Parts: sequence; structure tokens; C-alpha cells
Amino acid sequence: MSATARVIRGACPHDCPDTCALLVAVDAAGRATSIKGDAAHPITAGFLCGKVSNYLERVYSSERLLHPLVRAGAKGEGRFRQATWDEALDLSAQGLQDAIARHGGASVVPYSYLGTQGLVQGDVMANRLFDAIGGSTLVRTICASAGVAGTMATNGASPEVDPEEWVHARTIVAWGWNPLSTAPHLWRLILEARRRGARLIVVDPFRSRTARVADVHVRPLPGTDAALALGVMRGLLDAGLADDEWCRAHTVGYDDLIERLADESVEGHAAQCGVPASEVRELARALAQDQPSLIRLGVGAQRHAGAPIAYRTIACIPALAGSWRHRGGGLSYIPTGMFGVLREERLARPHLREGTARSLNMSRIAEALTDPALDPPVAALIVWNSNPAAIAPDQERVLEGLRREDLFTIVCEQFMTDTAAHADVILPATTQLEHLDIVWSWGHHYLTLNEPAIAPVGESRPNSEIFRLLARRLGLTDACFGETDEELLAMALEGDPAGISLAGLRERGYAKIDRGQGTSPHADGGFATPSGKLELRCERLSEAGLDPLPFFDPPCEVADEHLAERYPLALLTPKTHLFLNSTFANGVRQHAAQPDPYVVIHPDDAAARGIADGMAVRVHNDRGGFTCRASVSDDARIGVPVAPMGWWNRDYEGGRSPQATTPQRLTTLRDAPTFNDNRVEISRAASGSIPTSERSGRHVP
Repeated sequence: MSATARVIRGACPHDCPDTCALLVAVDAAGRATSIKGDAAHPITAGFLCGKVSNYLERVYSSERLLHPLVRAGAKGEGRFRQATWDEALDLSAQGLQDAIARHGGASVVPYSYLGTQGLVQGDVMANRLFDAIGGSTLVRTICASAGVAGTMATNGASPEVDPEEWVHARTIVAWGWNPLSTAPHLWRLILEARRRGARLIVVDPFRSRTARVADVHVRPLPGTDAALALGVMRGLLDAGLADDEWCRAHTVGYDDLIERLADESVEGHAAQCGVPASEVRELARALAQDQPSLIRLGVGAQRHAGAPIAYRTIACIPALAGSWRHRGGGLSYIPTGMFGVLREERLARPHLREGTARSLNMSRIAEALTDPALDPPVAALIVWNSNPAAIAPDQERVLEGLRREDLFTIVCEQFMTDTAAHADVILPATTQLEHLDIVWSWGHHYLTLNEPAIAPVGESRPNSEIFRLLARRLGLTDACFGETDEELLAMALEGDPAGISLAGLRERGYAKIDRGQGTSPHADGGFATPSGKLELRCERLSEAGLDPLPFFDPPCEVADEHLAERYPLALLTPKTHLFLNSTFANGVRQHAAQPDPYVVIHPDDAAARGIADGMAVRVHNDRGGFTCRASVSDDARIGVPVAPMGWWNRDYEGGRSPQATTPQRLTTLRDAPTFNDNRVEISRAASGSIPTSERSGRHVP
């Protein structure tokens, strides 16, 4: 490296639990020349995943949107002309003002999620703008909210097992989680635990990459995880392995739970979840006797109607197994006990809003865009950090809504995504190398600072600046719209919460959140619940009209025997290995490695339908359908095909992805989506051909 080159500290912004610390080399001309993981970071450990390791190709891609664009064709056609920022902002302001004049501020709707997990480039300035104009608010529960509701009902917002302590575990259960594909840095910690003698058990209907290399693979039917968990707890009691002493000292409702578990045998629960009773009993034995034992939940098992109760029920197992006694033992999911260090409430400006905001759920955006009875209608939409045309449920209706000529749509983007193609105005957004931010993690205990390494490429602007500019064009004069990114960051860290200072972050790039949890946070109880104990009986659920004790809350469509007569297959739509939702699906290397979408079908299901490996098939139900290649393999359970999601719609013949089949139904708590509570049928495609990127009109540079 030359003497004039610099290394800038950064943070991976993407919706992944690993939240890596980056080191970006920049040459004397101000161009980034390399990107790598920070070797000193305890989680990142010096390497980047296959999604991000070639991130500079994204930053300097010839397909990147570098100038404002204005629609020049029909909605969704993807024809645009280049515009100046002044023209694009004027058109944007006019479109928003027209919507407000016709239908009021609530007719303007935001749509965003974790295209960046950063605090500054997330929703801060956008929320201020929507408050000031009286816009609708968005219920952002599309990812982990159902599972969080469940685990918090049992444990409260308590410290989970720090991932750096996983190496001490001797039994690790990855439940509804495929870390080899979705969290490779946390996977590294599991590998170290295995090197020290730990066994890995994977609970997943599908034989994922992680399941392939596990010591044991338990395969429940979709949506039956609570039945499996109840069977495990009954197995602990039957074998005399329940930790009676710890439960009586540190839980609420232990005797009530024992009485509840007497209602059904291990065999009964095993029949409900489709797992042999012997496997259920062995899982119980391993959790209790091969200590320390750890259950690490993923987001995959929470995509059905009864998911919150399922996660609440699973979270009870470590109490009965005695896992919390041990260093490295207990439960990990989302580190809610670490949240709140960034003082986000200091960045809110509630005085800007007059009256009560209307809320719309992001997983029901299809309904919001197409329901003629919605009052006021959605007349204007601003999208950033997300791609609803590709990832939102009930895709046919989402696209129908986005094609409305009376809907004014602004999209802040880096590439011409399926959603951007439906915009009236596209405003070019910066990548992570071009703006300031601080990134939290939903997988470990570190905050990571992202310094801008290079100047914005082309005419791109940070999200925060885009919303400042829109506010100015709309005539909003509150001083808060002039606050800079530096000022927002300083406010979020004012007072050095949890001992984390902006100066310290700038020196090292990251800092660990320490709330005194130690290495065994609940060996002696101390849960952040109303009782201060782990709540096997949760009265807060009673207040919500739900059973306060663990129970099997079944899936909706998957358990519908009448619907199964027409649609006998239960479709799962997990993440792919090299895309992150729809991000990176246009990357040259990533797309070349995963060029075409597919659905995995068990050989028995394929034979019954005359489907051969590699054949083009149609996956469909009453909501819609998609065409892709069949991969015939017993990696899928009988009756449970698996169609990984993430490809853009244009990669599918007919322009529809698996989300064309998924429902808008929400979970029993927290109104989260039910992507995997989805019945379909599969048949041979009419053409019998295999769709390719070129056939679907996709240009791969």
C-alpha cells in the first residue's frame, strides 16, 4: 500500500446478524481499492461472506443508478429519462402535495426496512418528514417480530447467551436456522465449539447446508415447532431429567406446566410434528445431559400463524433442561437485552405530528395498495431500503397496486430493482462506502461505526440527505431538518451509553455493549420480566386473550385439511446462499453462482406429478403462481417443497416469484408475516423449458 493510501473503518449495513467490521483501502485519487473484514473484530475475524466480499463491484457497478430519473413510459415498464436533482425534487414535492391536497397527509405512505441496518441512513429523517406532513406510519414486523414477541413472553428483554460464549457449549441446537448460509461468522463460533467437542443438532424441515453437516437433523412439519418443543419438555419429565431445583427457584408456573404436559404423551406430540418419538426423546436427553446445551433460534421457524407461541414455548425448554446454569448454555435469538443503547428516542421529533397517525402493516402492502375501501387511499408511496415488488406477500396484488396510474411513487435506490421500475421518480442513493452511519447487530453485542470512505459516486445522495431535500422542497422549516448526520450520530451516543463513546468508536471502529450480563447471565435467574423470573406461565399472554402456558398454536393454511385437498403441498421459501433477500441478486458473481431460481421437490411428490429433475414447473395456488426449475431431491420432506427466495422477478419466466403464492395473513401476536404457512400445488409448466436469465430479459453484465 502506498504512503498516500488510507484505510477507513466501516460496517456492513445489511440485514444479517453478523454485522461485520470493514476495512476499506482508498487510494490517493479517492477511489476504494479493496475491502476486507477487520481481523481484530471478535465476530468478523478478518473475513467477509460471499455476499459482501466483492462489495466494490456493487459500488462501481456500471448498472448503478447515479442520477435522478423520471418515468418516461407506463408504470412498471422500466423506461426513464435522466433528470436534474432540482427537477426530480420539484416533481417529487408536487406529487406528494397533490396527494395531500386530494386525500390528506395519511394518503402518503412509507415503505422501508433493513436494506441498511444503520441508524442514520434508516428511518430517522424519513420519520420526521412523515410526522410533519401527517403521513401514515408503517408497521415494520416483516422479519423477527413474531419470534421476539414469543421469546420475550418467556424471558423478557433479557441478555441471551453471548455468541462469544457459544464455544463453551457441548450441545448446540440450531432451530429454524441455517447459519452456514445466513450467518457465516456466527457459524465460525459453532465450528469452534464443535472442534472442542460439541454436537450440532439442526431442527429444520429442509436439509439445508447447515443440516447437511450436522450431527443430527430433526425434521418437523412446517409450523409444528411448538408441538416438538412440548414433546421435548414431556420427554425431560418422563426421563426424570427436568431441573426441578432451578425451575422452582427461578421460574413462574413450573407446577402449572407440569400439569399441562401431563395432557399429552411424547408420542402424541411426535405425531403432531411428524418427528419419530425416539428422536424427540433423544433431543430431550441431549439438552439435559450433554451440558452446556444451547438453543439458537433462527427466523425461519416463525413464518406461520402460531409462531409467537411456538417461540415462547421453545424458550421454555432451557429452563427444564437446566441449561441456564452453565456458561454457554441457555437460549440465543435476538439480543433484545442489548437494545436501547443507541438513544434513538432522542432523534424522534414527535412535536412535528398533529393528531394520531394511521398505521399500515408492511406485510399487507398489497391490500393497502388495492383495497378500494381504504380511506384515505394510498395516493403516494416513498420506498427506500426495501424492494416490496419482489419480497412482499401476495405479489400479484402488490404489482397491481404499484401499476396504478393514480399512485405517485418515489423510490430511493442504488439499482433498477423490480420496485424502482414502478417509480415515477427515482432518487439515487449512496452505498455504505459513501455515507456516515452507526450499525447495531441483531446477532451479537457490538456496535460498529461506518465512516464514509469515498465521495458519493455520480450524483447519489445519502438517504438522510434525500429526506432533508424533500422536506425543504415541501416547505418544512423546523430546525430538525437541518441536523447533519454528524449531529444525529452525536445525539444517539450522547452521554456515552453503556460506556460507548463516539470518540472510542472512531478510534477502534466498534465497541461491545456491556450491561453487566457476564458469562452466565441467568445462572441465578434475573430475567427482565415482571416477576424477575423466567415465565413458564405468562400472565401478559392472558391479558392478550391467549393461554398463559405453553401450547401448540397450529399454523393456518398448513393445518387446513380442506384446503389441502386442492393444494396438498406446504411451500417453504427460505433465504438463498448468496443473496440477502433480494439484495445482491443482481451481483455479477452472486448471480453467476446462482443463475436460475428453482424449487426442491421430494422424489415421491415429483413422481406423482410426472416431474423430472431439471424440468420447468409451475407452483401455484389461488393467489398466483411462479415458474422455475424443479430440483428433485429428498433434501425436501414429502409434501414440503422448498423454493429459495431472493431472485428478482425478472429472473422468473412470467415475472413472478414465490411471493406470488404467499399470504398476507398475520401472526397471532405482533402482526408478523406468515410466508411459510402457504399451501400450493406443483405441475409441469406448459412450455416444459427451463427459464434462464436471458429468457426472462435479465441482462447479467
